[in-house]
Amino acid sequence: MKLKYIIFAFASVLIATILNVISYFAAFAITVMTGGVNVLETESALVNQGIFNVVRYLFIIVIFGCIFYRIIYYSDGASDRRESVKDSFKFVIKPLNLILFLLAGLTIQLGTDAVLYILGTAFPTTFASYKHMMETFSGSHSPLFIITTFTLGPIAEELIFRGVTLELLLKGFENRKRAALLSVLIQAALFGLYHGNIVQAVYAFIFGILLGILAVKSKSLVPSILLHAAINGSLYLIPENVFFSIQNAVLVGTLSITIMISAIVILLQKYKNHVS
Repeated sequence: MKLKYIIFAFASVLIATILNVISYFAAFAITVMTGGVNVLETESALVNQGIFNVVRYLFIIVIFGCIFYRIIYYSDGASDRRESVKDSFKFVIKPLNLILFLLAGLTIQLGTDAVLYILGTAFPTTFASYKHMMETFSGSHSPLFIITTFTLGPIAEELIFRGVTLELLLKGFENRKRAALLSVLIQAALFGLYHGNIVQAVYAFIFGILLGILAVKSKSLVPSILLHAAINGSLYLIPENVFFSIQNAVLVGTLSITIMISAIVILLQKYKNHVS
């Protein structure tokens, strides 16, 4: 086990968190300069969440993109990784595969919403605070916020977790049994903690495992970025009143999870055949 790589992996998440803090103040300054907020009115002196998304995601994409490039393309097997990226890109742009990715993303989000509805009914106090937090953070679903959530956001977060963090963990555990599984689980846990609240942490952990498996299997971030974008984008496609009872949520959730698993299994098998 190479401890330095594992330490660097955890440090990468800390760096991303620091970048988010810096970006928040930068976005607030931009919001003030553009007249979007009056600092004398404390109740309305809030950062524009759309601008915040743009600033932080661009910071992360540039910085972590450079780190990821350094890790991958200045190490042994760089040429193989380039071929893997090309193969995965050719794979995802095929119409049928693209539909399967979008279907997987939609059913993942729908299944998650079903589970949250059921848990929200069982634990109304906990989930009321979670819903309030999400509504506040979303900036009332401003166009800029929505666009960046399913475009820049997936690229930035995949570079942090399935890119830099996962690659460093794989290097750190490369001589241990089940190194890939251990690396995927740790980066998924860090991905969950990165989201900052218990509800998001749980489902982000599960998403992180799935996205990590895709990254390991394909040796590329292309499939995980596309699926991540499909999940985030589906959040705005699902009607708010799709669930109206526990029975309805269980039925829709079960159906969604079944379709999601089927789509992912088909995609993995098709990718294996594609590479072969």
